[in-house]
Amino acid sequence: MISKFLVSGLFFVFVFLSGFWLSRTGKPYNMLLITFHKLVSLAGGLYLARMVYRFHRQDPLSPVQIATVVIAFLLFIVNVTTGSLLSATKPIPEIVSTLNKYSPYLTVIAAAVMIYLLVR
Repeated sequence: MISKFLVSGLFFVFVFLSGFWLSRTGKPYNMLLITFHKLVSLAGGLYLARMVYRFHRQDPLSPVQIATVVIAFLLFIVNVTTGSLLSATKPIPEIVSTLNKYSPYLTVIAAAVMIYLLVR
C-alpha cells in the first residue's frame, strides 16, 4: 500500500517540477521538457485510474468515494485541457492561465482525499 502512495506522490512531484520548469522557461516551450511533462502527467492519471479500478473490483465504491474519484478526474481533465491550450501558439484568455496555475493544487488535494478514502 505504501508503494502506491509513493508512486502517486512521485508522479505529482515530477509533474509539478517539470511544470514549474516550463513556466520559468517561457514560450516557446522546450519540446523535450513539454513532452516529458505531458507523458508523466498522462502516466500519473492512468496509474490513478488503474488504482481506482482495482479498488472497485475488490469492493464496490461508496457514493462518497465515487464523488471524490469524479472530482479528482475532472480536475485532471481541467489540467490537461488548460495545459494543452497554454502550449498552443495562439493567444489564450487569462482564465486559462489562471486555471492552469491553481488547478494542479486542487487536483493533488482531491487525489489525496480520493486515495485516503479508497484505502481506508
